[in-house]
Amino acid sequence: MDPGQRPAGADLRVLTLCFTLGVLSLHAWRELPPWYLLAPPLLAALPRWRYRWHFLFLALGLGVTLWQGQRELDQRWPAARHGEILTLQGRVSSLPEQGRDPRAPEQKVWRFRFTPDASDDVPRHLRVSWYRTQQVVRAGECWRLELKLRSPHGSMNPGGFDYEAWLLREGIGGTATVRQAERCGEGSGLLALRQRLRDAIESWLPGHPAAPMVAALTLGDQSGLRDADWETFRLTGTSHLVAISGFNIAIVATLGFFLGRWLWTLWPPLLLSVPAQKAGWVVSGLFAIAYGAVAGFEAPVARATLMALFVIVAGFANRLGQPSRVLALAWLAVLLADPLAITSPGLWLSFGAVAAIFYVGGGRLAQSHWLRALVLLQLMLTVVLMPLTLYFFHGLSWPAPLVNLLAVPAFALLTPLLLVTMLLAALWPAAGVPLLGWSADALQWLRLGLESAAQWPQAWVAWSPSWPALLLALLGAVLLFAPRGLPLRPLALLCFLPLALPPSLAPRAGSVELSVLDVGQGLAVVVRTANHSLLYDAGPAFEEGFDAGDSVVVPYLLSRGIHRLDRLLLSHDDNDHAGGVAAVLRRLPLGEHYGTPGHAPCAEGLSWNWDGVAFEVLHPQAEGGGSDNNRSCVLRIEAGRQVALLTGDIERSAEQALLQRHGGRLRADLLLSPHHGSRTSSSPEFVTAVQPGQVIHAAAWRSSFGHPRPEVVARYEAIGARQSVTGVEGMLRLSLPAGAGVLPERWRHQAGRWWNAPAEP
Repeated sequence: MDPGQRPAGADLRVLTLCFTLGVLSLHAWRELPPWYLLAPPLLAALPRWRYRWHFLFLALGLGVTLWQGQRELDQRWPAARHGEILTLQGRVSSLPEQGRDPRAPEQKVWRFRFTPDASDDVPRHLRVSWYRTQQVVRAGECWRLELKLRSPHGSMNPGGFDYEAWLLREGIGGTATVRQAERCGEGSGLLALRQRLRDAIESWLPGHPAAPMVAALTLGDQSGLRDADWETFRLTGTSHLVAISGFNIAIVATLGFFLGRWLWTLWPPLLLSVPAQKAGWVVSGLFAIAYGAVAGFEAPVARATLMALFVIVAGFANRLGQPSRVLALAWLAVLLADPLAITSPGLWLSFGAVAAIFYVGGGRLAQSHWLRALVLLQLMLTVVLMPLTLYFFHGLSWPAPLVNLLAVPAFALLTPLLLVTMLLAALWPAAGVPLLGWSADALQWLRLGLESAAQWPQAWVAWSPSWPALLLALLGAVLLFAPRGLPLRPLALLCFLPLALPPSLAPRAGSVELSVLDVGQGLAVVVRTANHSLLYDAGPAFEEGFDAGDSVVVPYLLSRGIHRLDRLLLSHDDNDHAGGVAAVLRRLPLGEHYGTPGHAPCAEGLSWNWDGVAFEVLHPQAEGGGSDNNRSCVLRIEAGRQVALLTGDIERSAEQALLQRHGGRLRADLLLSPHHGSRTSSSPEFVTAVQPGQVIHAAAWRSSFGHPRPEVVARYEAIGARQSVTGVEGMLRLSLPAGAGVLPERWRHQAGRWWNAPAEP
């Protein structure tokens, strides 16, 4: 082959696919591989043959991901120094999020990204929480903080949110809490400007219910939006309209294009040198960059801006006739800049939406009436993005197509209107502030409409098909909207049928599967037989913060093909056990409740049999007293000749009561240690009576309470019991009956990737 000839098959789109495979493959490793992993593809790229560029781009994907991944791991705060206290000086490098502590409503709670001054000994960025303070934190300010630093660590569960991966994508090498603080300088630069604009919005719209949405749409500041707001957006499928993404950048860039083209035509001599179309593209790019800057160029905004700029450059160069190559180049540029972004749902959904618009929006939409084209486009986007939505969010909103049909034009109009009126308010308050208020009123009406739509019956369909079914559905979406005449097109609808089949992972009759989820300092256990499922506690939930029900329990249930719970057993109403119940009730249908307010109590004497597995509540007695912990529901489960004992938060007095009433029946093969392994539980007499072979402590990693306590661990060691801690090893799953010596499935060992902290002894 002639050296100057283009290699056969070396299409940019194919090369981008090879690069992406390199990036994705490295994300599947449990530990970052050594650099000599690059040798095979690089050696394959040396000869002059038709696939040399494919291997070169594969090696490039591997190399940039390996470099960036190692760079982020090297700047992480080490686990060996977890809890160390340091005084650091640096700057607040994000818009601070203000919350409140329910136990001290008069005090402020701040969360922000903190960038220490140049130092080789600490991470480049820290996520800092500052509890119970009267101080006001502003973006860009210099602070000297005494911090208690923590190594990145999150819950590990199938289907759950990977907090450690999120920290990695954000470039955050550790978390910290403030012990003492001293301001050392005012803010400056772009961050300080954004802070002043946020303060100005609050002063221009004092107490206005839509002010948080105004800040979100103009500044990319979502700190004012509450969990209830995001629940509304989730139920209506409109989250992508509120969080600044490709849609918002595209709207502003489109406005810039038409405005620039029109202004250019007002001066005819200019048309002789530069066509109005090209001038429009230039102004479009300037608008996109300006909007991205006002929004802080946060990672999603930066990606959306970069993607828009590639489309704008292609338009300027008259290359939009090949949109797939433009998108491939934009995708390549985004991943070259940040290969770790490939785990971000927003990246896939943004590019998926743009690709779908280009794919289905050619001549088929251009020849239609605008209203028909809009309806058809929304329908196509819903179908094409459905597999990605199901994969990332374990469900979808059925009203979303209809809601978006009205909401998309409304947000497309309001977003630039808010930007213009905000600019006018800053330059000419007498005229701009009233106009901004009217725009906020319109946004509030839109928000109320979304809240009404969110009340529609079963607006959210919780569903989590297997990944082969999702890939098949994605193929079906491509076929469904393929050009007419394609031979395989009639098979498109068949490709969607597997979505209706949940994964069948139930144990056989006579067996029971117990999954103790990793919910931090708390408890949530999923118990499953051949045809039934039970939830014993649902973990903690914190106001405007982590909710185990939403982040852990529901995703886990859906990942196991459980779309309905037959029974909920709440051991007691402490937040670390009951906090997540509300989220579970919102997301999944539920049969019987025991122990929740307004339902039957969980009391001794309650028993039933599911699929050959016997369940019996041993404690508390219906008329018994004692502390809330000591009234925890104790559940005995017997499968074959093996027994599991779930004990909630009982302490010594309840253990003694159990020994008196059920002494001989407490013997168990699997024990959920009482009260997370606290020193007030697991008395020697109780441990001797139960004689468990396997003990699971539901406690956080490096628990602030010291759970499980060393003396408790020693007692179980003395009888030869194997012990596991959920916070250390992630979700723990075990089936009964099990053979002797069978260890539970440990999710951190099984599914941990190189960015996840390893399980400690």
